[in-house]
Amino acid sequence: MVAAISAARLGKRVLICEQSRSLGIKLLASGGERCNLSNTLSMDDFMERIRPHGRFMGPALDRLGGDKLREFFHDIGQPTVVLDGFRVWPENRKSKSVLAALIAELDRAGVDAALGCRIEDVRATDGGFAIEHSGGVFQTKQLILATGGLALPKSGASGQGYSFAEALGHRCTPRFPAGVPLVTTETWPAHCTAHTIGKAFLQVAIPKHKRISATGDLIFTKLGIRGPVVLDLSREISPLLQKYGQVPIEMNLCRGKNQEDWQQLFKTWRREPAARVVDRISEQLPLELAESLCEVAGIPASTMIHKLPGQDRESLIRVLTRTPLTITGTTGYDGAFVTRGGVQLKDVRPETMESKQQPGLYFCGEVLDIDGPCGGFNLQWAFASGWLAGSGE
Repeated sequence: MVAAISAARLGKRVLICEQSRSLGIKLLASGGERCNLSNTLSMDDFMERIRPHGRFMGPALDRLGGDKLREFFHDIGQPTVVLDGFRVWPENRKSKSVLAALIAELDRAGVDAALGCRIEDVRATDGGFAIEHSGGVFQTKQLILATGGLALPKSGASGQGYSFAEALGHRCTPRFPAGVPLVTTETWPAHCTAHTIGKAFLQVAIPKHKRISATGDLIFTKLGIRGPVVLDLSREISPLLQKYGQVPIEMNLCRGKNQEDWQQLFKTWRREPAARVVDRISEQLPLELAESLCEVAGIPASTMIHKLPGQDRESLIRVLTRTPLTITGTTGYDGAFVTRGGVQLKDVRPETMESKQQPGLYFCGEVLDIDGPCGGFNLQWAFASGWLAGSGE
């Protein structure tokens, strides 16, 4: 939609081919239907968070990043607001109002939309492209692939854009669900689903991949773990699952308390009247989690603090500071917010989003091999890259 607006403002005749019966279904679902449009990071800091391809974003963010994106939405009747100093939201925090503003601007710009139009084939022709669909063939001199990826198939995502890109001479990297809950071997998380654990630290426990870590809110599920910190970490874990089959991680669920902190707490507790181990730990963590971590450490939760042997105390402290979990899978694209992988960036010009293989062919958004963490990164990229692609000459 933003690519179409950008192109139409340059006086081009634009047609959106949309296989669904309405535009922007995935946009409606974004940010829990509140639509986290962007964030307040500087352009350099924004790109630093998009590893390993953040620098590719530079020209697009320069055209419609940060404040410029907020100005764009203000101009089309959708003011924005920052409530936490970081995330940019629509003023009323409703994704449907963002979609309504974009559709209204498409109408003002004279953009046509063919809804319920499923594309069957795309091929290059002399001087342009032929787009075959159930009702015939569209001919165009310029084509933008803004098809998204595989995430949230209920929104219409099918991954067709990858096959179209390959048919037009492009290569695609392997694709994985990202921004997705993770499934664990361990079953104890199912007993801890009532609480959100703030500032949890998660780290991959494979020696050569220990740099992969994240901090944020964590939520236990019947199948494993989710929450912002998990969605961010899943971008890195999904490819590792394919390589290793399962991925061990370690967690600190105690707001950063380290081994020395816990040793001091136990030393203090031993001077107090007798109490159960679980009673004291539940002063720091939810009761259900305290009980589960005692079980992981092999220590009965009812053990009295003053009767806890030193070896058992150290075992429990190791579990408290480095809680082990084994990731065996994800909940798949149905539960993912974005796709990792896609059209190789080295075959696309970052200054224009135009293909190096096919003049007149442009890409934007999730179909490319670029994705970011939670916090407005992926929508900002979709808007900025769409704007740049639509500006192509």
